[in-house]
Amino acid sequence: MSEIRKGHLFNMLSVLMLAVGPLLSKFGLLETSPSKAALINVLTIITACVLLGLFTKNYVKFYFEKNIILLALFNSLGIIFLFLSIELLSPVEIGFLGRFYTVFAVILSMFFLKEKLSRKELFFITFAVLGTFLFVDTGGDYTNNLVGSLFALLYTFFFALTNIFIKKTLSKQKSSNSIMFTNNSISLLIIIIYTLIMGELFDGNYSFEGIGYLVLSTLLGGFLGTLLLYEALKYLRFSIANVTRAFSPLLLAVISYPFFPIEITVRNTLGAIILILSILLLSTGDKKEKANEKTIVTSNSAK
Repeated sequence: MSEIRKGHLFNMLSVLMLAVGPLLSKFGLLETSPSKAALINVLTIITACVLLGLFTKNYVKFYFEKNIILLALFNSLGIIFLFLSIELLSPVEIGFLGRFYTVFAVILSMFFLKEKLSRKELFFITFAVLGTFLFVDTGGDYTNNLVGSLFALLYTFFFALTNIFIKKTLSKQKSSNSIMFTNNSISLLIIIIYTLIMGELFDGNYSFEGIGYLVLSTLLGGFLGTLLLYEALKYLRFSIANVTRAFSPLLLAVISYPFFPIEITVRNTLGAIILILSILLLSTGDKKEKANEKTIVTSNSAK
């Protein structure tokens, strides 16, 4: 399997894991507060990282670096705003508003990673975003909960910023699992302070059912989904990897439909078709571009 195909496989598996997370988190937040949910989230990921390191005998390391401290700060804010938004909105609405992650990811990658996009890529990205907007525009009135919508936009922005710094930090010499461990260990300190400020750390009101849903959500989305994303980013450019993640709202809507049904219209069906075609064409274009780059490098080496 080529590196590009491996990257796309890791990325699509990550999208699948992340699509299940908000639904399980919503069930968990029926029994638990957002600050406690954030605390459970990071504790679960830290535990999973340590256990994975023990199982693979590739023990976790703590990377104390400026970029990782920054990504941990952004990650903490993303987690806090995520659970605040999930408490106020339905999983389907979260998926809808989460489409802005793609927009933030592409814009931030151009500013921070200096990634250049070809005209074809810009064309496909534009149509992917357009398709997502068409799909999610089902007539829902988000003005009924502007605070929840604002929190949802903030969490997508901070997660996009977090992944920018992950891309800057990743290298073949560093373990993805150790980066995740370090990230969440630092995030834990920040979220403990947040939970103390909210006065909920020691109140004893913890629901086992709520914790169960949140732990499962975290293992699938926060741990496996993120770990697969880290691996995908080793083989794919940041902007390409994150446009592909526009599939997540589609999967979340399908999974959540029995619990939170949405109206199926011509507009959102057309949006889904445009989105899928744009992503497939974008992925194909990325493969061809990489192949051309290899050909140029090989021919230059021969000279």
